[in-house]
Amino acid sequence: MALALTGCTKEVGPKEFVARVDDAFLTYEELAAARDSSINIEQQDREYINNWITTELLYQEAVRRGVHETAEFRRQLNLARRSLTVNAFLDKELYSDDTTRVSEDAVVALYNSGGGAFRLREDIANLSFALFADRDAANAFRSAILQGTSWENALMQIQGDSALAPQLQQIAYRQYFSQRILYPEELWKLTRTLSLDQPSFVVKTDAGYYVMMVHGITKRGEMPDLAYVRNEIRDRILIEERRMQYERLLANLRARRTVEVRITMTDTTAPAQD
Repeated sequence: MALALTGCTKEVGPKEFVARVDDAFLTYEELAAARDSSINIEQQDREYINNWITTELLYQEAVRRGVHETAEFRRQLNLARRSLTVNAFLDKELYSDDTTRVSEDAVVALYNSGGGAFRLREDIANLSFALFADRDAANAFRSAILQGTSWENALMQIQGDSALAPQLQQIAYRQYFSQRILYPEELWKLTRTLSLDQPSFVVKTDAGYYVMMVHGITKRGEMPDLAYVRNEIRDRILIEERRMQYERLLANLRARRTVEVRITMTDTTAPAQD
């Protein structure tokens, strides 16, 4: 529908459009507005132009045959308009960031009263790691920590060293991992052998050389740290709050409008009678 609507632009000069189908034009401005900067621009433009031409050809033929004048089309258009209007209204009233905010106190309260709702279904580890392309760089990083430098400051030293910085490939700091998402596999095995907050020896893998530090392990069936489930708790509170807001909104609207039903509502769940 969006492509069809953009095709109904007024005629422009021949130097101002990207594509045309009879008197419908796709302008450079419309093409630029549809771009996604994360995707190859040239390929994206080509696909968009082809889709626009295809849609415009079909649209113009549908209009020529009077499809848009049928009763069924008008019914569907009205349903679409009503649905879009309701969705836009609910987005503004219920789902914008300004309408529902979850306080940290509410998150903590649900975490403390949640019982078994948040207990883990698998073991998780809270850990930090640094991946290096070169063993010497990994050893330099580990040695700095063993000499009393904090993990963060040791990383800063590596990043500030012009010779070692290019060897740093990937870092994670106090992140949560399960066996399913920690790769390579040998890192998970290593978590079981390390003392808390002590750097591991340099681990050679196919990806490079790892130095890892485990800050905590929580077993399946135990309550995780609040940090691990904070987003889940926030989402639960948000969903419940929006549900309540939606019900209050409907109740308020019903109180202000005349609502009448002239059909007998039967219980469709009751068994049929012979």
